[in-house]
Amino acid sequence: MFRLDPATGAKYQPEELCSTGNIHWGCTAIADPHHAYPFSSNPVTVDIEGNDPGDPQQGVDYNRYLRDVVPEEVAITVSSRGNKPLSTVKAQAVAARTYVCFRHSSTINNSAQYQVFVPYYYDTLTSAQQQRVNEAVSDVWYMTLPNSTDPIDALYGADNGATTSQGYTSYLKSVPDPISAAYGSPNGTLNGGMSSRGASRWGFGHTSSRGPDYETSSNYPHDSNGDGDFWSVRYNRAEQILVHYYTYTGVHIRDASNNNTLLTPSYRWNPLSINWGTPDNRPPIMYHGRSYPVTVQVQNTSTYDWPINGQSWALFYHWAKVGFGEMASGNRVWTTGDVPKGDPPYTFSLTINDIPNWGPGAYTLKFDMLLYTYGGTYWFSTTYGWPTYDVGICVDGPCKVFIPIVLKNYPQVEVRPNLRSSRPASAGAPAGG
Repeated sequence: MFRLDPATGAKYQPEELCSTGNIHWGCTAIADPHHAYPFSSNPVTVDIEGNDPGDPQQGVDYNRYLRDVVPEEVAITVSSRGNKPLSTVKAQAVAARTYVCFRHSSTINNSAQYQVFVPYYYDTLTSAQQQRVNEAVSDVWYMTLPNSTDPIDALYGADNGATTSQGYTSYLKSVPDPISAAYGSPNGTLNGGMSSRGASRWGFGHTSSRGPDYETSSNYPHDSNGDGDFWSVRYNRAEQILVHYYTYTGVHIRDASNNNTLLTPSYRWNPLSINWGTPDNRPPIMYHGRSYPVTVQVQNTSTYDWPINGQSWALFYHWAKVGFGEMASGNRVWTTGDVPKGDPPYTFSLTINDIPNWGPGAYTLKFDMLLYTYGGTYWFSTTYGWPTYDVGICVDGPCKVFIPIVLKNYPQVEVRPNLRSSRPASAGAPAGG
């Protein structure tokens, strides 16, 4: 345990080992004698999943690691609302847990050389932020290779630009990250793997890692600095973020609290962007009897390249509406060439022209991938359990139910659906926003 530079998470120079009573940053996050360095030794042993802040006066040892590491690494306090989406924080928790478990047999330090661990950092959060961290670490998930239960070397960094960096191993290869192109760091994540700021962008569905302000803000829809805008895709699940960044060799997520149960299927996909063909790229109000072209850029996050063994792959969609159930569309677009794992992505061009006769109102367009092989048709969602990508659509508007953000001050009421649906760093350096 070392005193750290609060701006970078690196060891303070000249190096200073922490000792009992030290109130410098790194030894503690709260510079008062009641929250001084809470250990009687250096180095220390701390439970990765621990949640005991200890009580030096009563001889109770401090025993908390991930709850201090995760909010610092994902910069949970640096956003317009002082919070980050659960999908983002959970992805960071899985990456941080996997990273440190990979090093379980070695001695590490608390600096950005590994992961920034500052005792009592969790205590500086608001109750809402603490609850978000608790939710993120409650599932003991970690990442492995397909035929192993051993953790991978889940390196990650602060930020990247239009692509992540190339790492030293096959599951840390460069992947496209278009949501980070405008406001990411051109220097990349250095060692490959996940970008913490990129994970924030995907979780917010916003090109700024700080996220959007409230609708009533004068900056809306930009972030608190006036930067960025909403993206056409948002990842509401940590699994989507993780398989986006750790791909190629088929990295899986397992549950350590349930006999290392496999949580991810071998067949999966992520949308990277959706082009609706409208001036502001928001889904249009759709009307029965009309056609609406849309292009979807898809990343193959499966454990296999497409196609294999004569299989065929297609993007299609289901319609859904409350009270009416779901209807699978007959419209689908088949791949015409190879789609390797991770990169490059594949662009599908669809025409939407088959709105069910369920009357006007709020519908959901559920994009899905389909596998056809040897006469069988398999949907990724129902056969393999990988989620559809859902977009709220107003049909024969105006709609009385808006999903979930209504943009005001337009000539007609329009729906903005599915928006709730840098310092380069080595693994462990704080993301900073």
